[in-house]
Amino acid sequence: MPNLSADNKVVYLGMGNRVALVTGANRGIGKEIARQLAERGVQVIAVGRDPIAIKRTAEELGKGVIPLVGDIRKLDQCAKLANLVGKRFDKLDILVNNAGIIGNMSATDFDLVQLHDIVDTNLFGTIQITRALWPLLGHSSDARIINISSGMGSLEDMHRGNYAAYRLSKWSLNGWSMLLSGDAPSHIAVHTMCPGWVKTDMGGPGADRSVEKGAETAIYLSLEPGLPTGKFWRDKVLIPW
Repeated sequence: MPNLSADNKVVYLGMGNRVALVTGANRGIGKEIARQLAERGVQVIAVGRDPIAIKRTAEELGKGVIPLVGDIRKLDQCAKLANLVGKRFDKLDILVNNAGIIGNMSATDFDLVQLHDIVDTNLFGTIQITRALWPLLGHSSDARIINISSGMGSLEDMHRGNYAAYRLSKWSLNGWSMLLSGDAPSHIAVHTMCPGWVKTDMGGPGADRSVEKGAETAIYLSLEPGLPTGKFWRDKVLIPW
């Protein structure tokens, strides 16, 4: 059972009572990550833009999941989310930056509207929510940030072309993750991962992975002790940037 501090915040002690926040948790990989973390005794804060969908998710996943509504693309909503989390908990141990969108333009389409939309969500949204929650992560003795990226953002895959805005957003996310890991204090680890091609609304029915498999590495990075910070992972194995 959790204890209460002098200011009535919930204080969790021990690995089994860690606090996690998952963005884009109302469906797909994010929802599965929230489910698996909650099953392992982690208190999960599930964040999504759709109030009905995120409430339904929390009801489905059970009492270990708290729903919060917010849009990570908006600075004021990131601040509000951090304030709500800080009122209830004295720290944040795990931040899973899962929220993201995809586009289909090539580099020669020059669709600047799509480019801004995708980069605002996949890169700047991730930076903004991480920035807002940084003080709470700093209060954990073993904080983990897990950025859900993609192999499509790997330099080794760029020659394939297409999905230019999505690739650029994930390439940039990878670079920011590397920078963040270098600047973060030793008790905040920064992990980046590729879930693979997963059967979700984004991945489509032709994908070759289940959501359970797609979430597997995120759970590993959230809970496994002694992992190196600032690395890129797929299937619990290091992969090249």
